[in-house]
Amino acid sequence: MRVVVAFEYRDGKSGRGYAKVIEDYSARSLKPLFDTHIKNDASILADGWPGYHPIKEEYPDLKQTLSNKGKNFKMLHIQIRNFKNWLRGVHSYCNKEYLQKYIDEYFFRFNRRNHRVSILDKIIERCTSHEPITIKQLKIIAN
Repeated sequence: MRVVVAFEYRDGKSGRGYAKVIEDYSARSLKPLFDTHIKNDASILADGWPGYHPIKEEYPDLKQTLSNKGKNFKMLHIQIRNFKNWLRGVHSYCNKEYLQKYIDEYFFRFNRRNHRVSILDKIIERCTSHEPITIKQLKIIAN
């Protein structure tokens, strides 16, 4: 299973994080994460993977540097390790079919870690703003 991960960094601190399960590391697979979560004028630092080359056309401030076995992306690797530890510790097993759902849950919590007081309010607000789902619909989703 392949996953692309992106984190915001400001003043040496982690901001929001995003991740998406992808088929391969081609520009076609990487680009949806960029289009959904990254502004075109953002300053982006990526590893030296060639799949980023075509993306540079739409994201001109995308700079690439060699990973050096993770040493040049230390904070990113710390966050990835935190995700893996959470997954192993909380869930102990992750079915590949549901990996994106696990990722979404982790990053929902991670991105709201500084807003713990309002997290329950936001969950309730989102639940009440959607049409109810029937048991039949849930069974279809689960299959």
